[in-house]
Amino acid sequence: MEQFAGKVAVVTGAASGMGRAFAQRLAEEQMKVVLADIEAAALERAVAEMAGQGHDVHGVPTDVADPAAIAALAEAATGRYGRVDVVCNNAGVEGYLDGPIWEATDKDWAWTFGVNYWSVVHGVRTFLPILLDNPDGGHMVNTASMTAVVPARNMYSITKHGVLALTEVVHADLKARGAKVGVSALCPGIIATRLFQGSRNRPAELQNEAPTSGAEQGRAMREQMHARLSTGMSPATVAEHVLRGIREERLYILTDQDWDEQIEARHDAVLQASLPPIGPAAG
Repeated sequence: MEQFAGKVAVVTGAASGMGRAFAQRLAEEQMKVVLADIEAAALERAVAEMAGQGHDVHGVPTDVADPAAIAALAEAATGRYGRVDVVCNNAGVEGYLDGPIWEATDKDWAWTFGVNYWSVVHGVRTFLPILLDNPDGGHMVNTASMTAVVPARNMYSITKHGVLALTEVVHADLKARGAKVGVSALCPGIIATRLFQGSRNRPAELQNEAPTSGAEQGRAMREQMHARLSTGMSPATVAEHVLRGIREERLYILTDQDWDEQIEARHDAVLQASLPPIGPAAG
């Protein structure tokens, strides 16, 4: 895609963080933008801010873990604007950080995978047919993580490895069919967002009945990682990477080179069948 003006973008997790920056940057390219987020009040504020700047935007409260909600989001986008050209499957949470992975509960797995992985599956299944039917083609960006290209350390990075693998398969299928639709896996590093405060949106039905043995460890980890992210790259800078990645039809959109040695070390370890190096817990 080279031309964005007059086209339509859908962005999930758009009320804050990277999603908010993506929506803003795409609107600045004169796109019409549908913002989706589970936080209705924050979404309403984001839409009001962008509309106040003169952008053509529409907000749709959306639980991305629910396939019916993603279908409703697609209906809202096409019903209002008649088309979709760019989709950013971006919503995510930090997930389970409360101890060894084998101690995670069914609800921990359901919450983390529901938002981080299954939401992307729902986005692919719902929006790719719409993009494929678009005579102008289109592009989809799936937010993975730098933790998807280094050794996995926790449930968050497991989900992001899954997002990366899904995106690679989608890319291969699109190329095999000669489709005019591109797809990218966005792999951000340390970004100044509220990722590690994502538990604020954990549904009541997926809350553990009682604190797990590692709950305090998880709380401390979230506070530590939130402080670390506060010094990271701005979401607006990531949005520039996304825009360039769409224009250049990049499969992999990496935000920085700070992780290059870890990426190379992991792949060397795979080829040598040796133990991989242990990198940061999250990114």
